[in-house]
Amino acid sequence: MFQKQQLSLLISFFSFIILSSVALAAEDIAPARQIIEKSSEQIRQTLKQPAYQNDFNKAVQFVDGIVTQFADMPKVSQLVLGKNIRNATPDQRQRFMKEFKTLLVRIYTRAFLEYKDWSITFSPNNDDKDDGKTLIKTVVNQPGQQHVDVSYRMVLDEQGEWKVYDIIIGGVSLVTNYRTTFDQEIAKTGSIDSVIQMLIDKNSKAVSNDKS
Repeated sequence: MFQKQQLSLLISFFSFIILSSVALAAEDIAPARQIIEKSSEQIRQTLKQPAYQNDFNKAVQFVDGIVTQFADMPKVSQLVLGKNIRNATPDQRQRFMKEFKTLLVRIYTRAFLEYKDWSITFSPNNDDKDDGKTLIKTVVNQPGQQHVDVSYRMVLDEQGEWKVYDIIIGGVSLVTNYRTTFDQEIAKTGSIDSVIQMLIDKNSKAVSNDKS
């Protein structure tokens, strides 16, 4: 159920900074809004093209570039692994992040290709803390379907750019959900390599299914 809800994630992925920009100086609001508006329109128009509709891998590559730009994948990976990251080697951390990102990107790409007639409603941002973090609340609406509440936990990075590090869908945290699954796998096998292999297998199976 949670994975199905993930199909709504990237639909509003490019809209989070519009509201987070209220925490920025007034002169920064317009550029932030322009970036998101431009990115949203670009991905909407790009994935509507037959070349992307008929070539899933090409669509994946395009979405991967967008996710790389706006998500703090090192932080996401660290939070998902939780306490287990202390026992992970640098190589294991890199391999985990690579495979986990691949999994998420494929899910998000499928969302854009399957759900087209969507709209987004933003909830007021009442976050007045100056701690470099914020929570952006949105509602994803799709004709004939129940709306989905999607919130984004964001952090201001060292370059002064907002990055997503967790997404909450229908009250369920992506980070918490996956961390529970991976904790159970590591507890059973005693190795983070088992989680990495599980992700590799899932990604390989997804690629095979897309080709069949």
